[in-house]
Amino acid sequence: MEHFELRCLCDAFRDPAAPVAAPIGAQAVNTWWRPTPAAVFGELEADERGEIVFAEIWSPVTAPGVEEELKKIVIVADGEELGKYVSLSGIRATVMAPPKDRIWSGNLYSFGTPLDITQAVQNPLANTTFKYKQNVTVATLAGATVAITQAYRIRLWGKVYKNGELPRFGQMGFPAYLTERTRNRTVLLTKAAIPINADTWLTLPGGKDQAIPKVNPFARYAYNLLATDAQQGDYQFRLSTGGVLEEQENMYWEFDELDALFIKSLGVKLVPTVAMPVPANLARTGLRIDGNYHPKGPTTRISMFPTTVGINELNFGHLAPFAPVAHPYYAAIPKLPQPYLIWNEIGYPVIRDDGVAAVALNTAVLALTGIRIEMRG
Repeated sequence: MEHFELRCLCDAFRDPAAPVAAPIGAQAVNTWWRPTPAAVFGELEADERGEIVFAEIWSPVTAPGVEEELKKIVIVADGEELGKYVSLSGIRATVMAPPKDRIWSGNLYSFGTPLDITQAVQNPLANTTFKYKQNVTVATLAGATVAITQAYRIRLWGKVYKNGELPRFGQMGFPAYLTERTRNRTVLLTKAAIPINADTWLTLPGGKDQAIPKVNPFARYAYNLLATDAQQGDYQFRLSTGGVLEEQENMYWEFDELDALFIKSLGVKLVPTVAMPVPANLARTGLRIDGNYHPKGPTTRISMFPTTVGINELNFGHLAPFAPVAHPYYAAIPKLPQPYLIWNEIGYPVIRDDGVAAVALNTAVLALTGIRIEMRG
């Protein structure tokens, strides 16, 4: 009999001083580290299947407390990079998946809920964990400023099942629907129920062989590649207008009826930069969907969340400046009071400065999580 328990699926530890005989050395700027699945204990047996539930990141920091630039972390399942769905910041100030035992209030971000042995029909909008059948590892990117000279670690946690045990979980409960209560909108996910077994494993939500509609976890971050306008105007994290660096930071969605994003969590953090050593001037952060600001306010000017430095309702990552910088505690990306749906419309997050001065470029870091729905072939 198998034990359906959480276990470490991947333990990626990069130590510049190891191995002693031939140290790997620092990770140079703008370079990727791609350990093999075998090197991170990420291989399954031929008669096993795995699902990834959450990640933990121990960020690189020097002895004096200087953060090093672990810019991006993506999961690699069965040889396929999943950065189009989940791209995580690993810098301490803005780490999106901190160590579980150091998260303030215990609000852990997960990719989904694992299969439930007590249910004969599984919820496809809860069980959005990444699925794989052979191996898993990670790929990490060093930033453009300074090489990574310190050790860091990424662990992936989840469950592993023997193939013969999978039918005990019944079926994946399609058709299903996803409802946004704020605006009373519902997306129908129409396809036949899927029996859960070794052969169908990668066709379940979070699997790479899904038929449409596809359901996957979603998480990404973005930096403001431009300064704000110093006039309280909306700043869009939009690739086509130069607002972000690359596609995996793009947070502007112009969807038709075949694409949707269900946003569950939203966070923003100001970080020191050469252009702005003492971060300041951020006033508000929120969402604009179909021309409307969320959350709404008495006027457009005071809509959205107040996110002034020091009283930022959407703070995430390292708790500083709310706690001393030496304290090893973190905030998860805050869950929204109610999720928001972008579907058959234009939607995007925005930030605004206070009108006194601009938020300098690359100073604001926005993070967002949710569920991505794709209904086109």
